[in-house]
Amino acid sequence: TASMRSTFLCFILAVTAAQADVTIYRDKFGVPSIGAKSYAEVAYGLGYATAEINAERMALNFKQARGRMAEVEGRGQLLTDGFIRSLGIEDLAEAEAKILSGETKSIIDNFCAGANQAIAERKGQLPTWIEHVTPTDVLSLAQMVNAVFPLYSLARELLPGMGSNQFAIAPSHTANGGAILSIDPHLPWNGPLAWQEFALYTPEFGFRGITLPGLPFGVMGHTNRIAWCMTNNDPDLYDLYTVKLKPDDKDMYSFHGEWKSFTTKPLDLQYRDGAELKTQHQTARVTEWGPMVPFRNQAVKMSMLGSWELLDQMLQMLRAKDARHFRDALKPRGLSMWNIVFADTKGNIGYQYNARVPRRDSAIDWSKPLDGSDPRTRWGSLLTLDDLPWTINPKSGLLVNCNSAPWRTTLGDEIKKAWPAWITTYDETTRRVRLAQLLTNRRAKITIHEAMSIATDTLVPYALPTVKQLLDSAANDPGPKTSLDALKNWDGTSQIDSVGCGLYTYWLRADRRNPDLAESAAAGTTWSDEDRNRALASLNSAAETMKKDHGSTSIAWGKMHFTRRGDRSIPLNGFDIGSAAAVVPNSGKFVRGNFECDGGSSFRMIISLDPKGVRSWSILPYGNSQNARDPHFADQANLFAKGEYKETNFGLVWAKKRAVSTTILKPAARSK
Repeated sequence: TASMRSTFLCFILAVTAAQADVTIYRDKFGVPSIGAKSYAEVAYGLGYATAEINAERMALNFKQARGRMAEVEGRGQLLTDGFIRSLGIEDLAEAEAKILSGETKSIIDNFCAGANQAIAERKGQLPTWIEHVTPTDVLSLAQMVNAVFPLYSLARELLPGMGSNQFAIAPSHTANGGAILSIDPHLPWNGPLAWQEFALYTPEFGFRGITLPGLPFGVMGHTNRIAWCMTNNDPDLYDLYTVKLKPDDKDMYSFHGEWKSFTTKPLDLQYRDGAELKTQHQTARVTEWGPMVPFRNQAVKMSMLGSWELLDQMLQMLRAKDARHFRDALKPRGLSMWNIVFADTKGNIGYQYNARVPRRDSAIDWSKPLDGSDPRTRWGSLLTLDDLPWTINPKSGLLVNCNSAPWRTTLGDEIKKAWPAWITTYDETTRRVRLAQLLTNRRAKITIHEAMSIATDTLVPYALPTVKQLLDSAANDPGPKTSLDALKNWDGTSQIDSVGCGLYTYWLRADRRNPDLAESAAAGTTWSDEDRNRALASLNSAAETMKKDHGSTSIAWGKMHFTRRGDRSIPLNGFDIGSAAAVVPNSGKFVRGNFECDGGSSFRMIISLDPKGVRSWSILPYGNSQNARDPHFADQANLFAKGEYKETNFGLVWAKKRAVSTTILKPAARSK
């Protein structure tokens, strides 16, 4: 009837109108799940949600990426700003923003519009230096993220512990018959590399994972078909070239044997001086390789700058239907680096050593500054993914990588061992050894709960065999005895309540030779008389120092190993001293007898890729907001500190059921 047709038409119009909306569902931990009919519209919601919870961190990320941190933090940032600007990241982003088209343009434009709506709504609550978000901001940050590890390395600021753990388990080893993936990147918990968790849902796919505030796509996580994670793989992504000047013309230099003229780049750098912005004028000298490095007669060439494949590649990774499609999505090499481990709901697990590295002359030592006048130091074409280590479905049914050599990842012989140093210098880590041991020494199939336990193991490397030799040496020593009670009943772990981990740590620090003694004990070597005497003497010294610092040698590890968030002090598990790190490597500087931790596991996620339905569990070190006034600034800290996870409630149905607040946005009505 006409009435029924009218009712049906109204229903269709209502559904169509509803699909035009973007809905943000926030769970009790402040994690936004964003639903819309397309990725471009979801991006609007992600921009809005990011500015809602992490506006200041996002704005700082943009400033850093564009070489404008001095505009916020003062003239102390001018040297770094000048170098970043001389690399041309901002210029490349501005040029790319002008020619963006298609879906990529829609995604970035929508992300900026959503962020700007949230910023406008919070005017007066945010710092005045936070500006209107533009595509140049987003594109600059995308370039910076691809270059961040080489830039840290150049600045000699790469922190010990900036590694990662990851493992994948094939269905043949799991209790539920689906693949399991563990994500565990190790990074600082504050600053530009602090993660933000989110979920997005479109009719095409759903995603749950992490990003850096300011990016419109996920970096690690999972969809309803595929999951992936990454660890640092140490490829040589840049080279320093010593610049040979022309004897009779200092404005020219030898570029692999050809005389070239320097170009000059004027830089107007602003810096904050109190409430005022002042300007410093600089000039950068730029070569065919790239800019001159400050205070050196060297220029730097980087392999990823000016590459924009990343934007489309991240979309293709999200859309991958299985492991092989996912690997195909990596082929443009938009990502500059990373060991990438992935798994799918069909039961496949895979590994790709991913690196945007050029072919190089094997007769040259590329680890040192190069002679820029030598034609042999010219880069060749980029290696393809097939040229680099990779495998799908290894015989072991396991993949484990913890910043370790690619051939160790499969626990088998699928990947050859001979690779040039400019591809990777990594070999073995204590974290990988322990994870491989936990994953392989099992009689029963692995449950989700057991995978979580494996991923959060806190056994201190070498500790148990070392303590046995210390106790045996003390039993046979007629000299003075130190307080050994703390070590006698210690199980070798670095749990919050572990008694003994503190004294062992003091002993490791008491003599620079003790870490080597510990490693030899773990290798089964019996110490010599001289070694035993030195070990006992340093144990007595360690005990006395610990008593002065803490009043006792029998204190729980969490009393001296903790983190701070705002005005809270939170006892923390984990261990990382020198090259000996537990699977959980939470760490920080040792000051006045305490480890105040500020880095380590920066996000953990366990994904069950059960074909009947993907489920996941995750945790952040503090919370999903970097704003100290936000209730989600530290609401995950207690769970994280104990090695626990929260369920993500993956799926739009569950996002709605678990929502504690809902926001409906209308992108079409946004102001230009």
